[in-house]
Amino acid sequence: RHFVEFAITSIDQYASIYLGVIRPVSLTNDIGLVADWRGNVNPVYVSSRYKAAVSEKLRSQRTAKWGDSDIHCCSYDCEDGCCRGTDWDTGETEYEWHGREGLDGSGTIGLLLDLDEGTLSLFKNHRRLGVMKGGGLSGEYCWFVSACASCSISMLKIRAPN
Repeated sequence: RHFVEFAITSIDQYASIYLGVIRPVSLTNDIGLVADWRGNVNPVYVSSRYKAAVSEKLRSQRTAKWGDSDIHCCSYDCEDGCCRGTDWDTGETEYEWHGREGLDGSGTIGLLLDLDEGTLSLFKNHRRLGVMKGGGLSGEYCWFVSACASCSISMLKIRAPN
């Protein structure tokens, strides 16, 4: 079990902030910020139909450590509480989950990745909201943040709550 807490100070009330897990890939090696990403680096919205060049470059970095899961990026949308995942091929999937809440402005978001169960759970302001992604996560991941707004985000890796 792996737990991280993000402290977010949002200056813009319409901030577009995504927090989650991603395969350990380079988002910029041989991938242009303007030409490929079009100035908006958000790995959850990548597929062979949308940003096809980025999709191919990300999938080409696959290693045996990824395991057999095809969920390469799974994120929490701070605006509306949506959980979205992608295989960087067929597209982005929105997962329904009980306890879904967005983050209104500033606060903390905790993510608990349980690779034994394949789940990703969410904590908002130190309160457990629920299991956001109920299975299917396996292999190697790292934490990521994508912010399309003026804000301050810090990350603290701490012991997982009981």
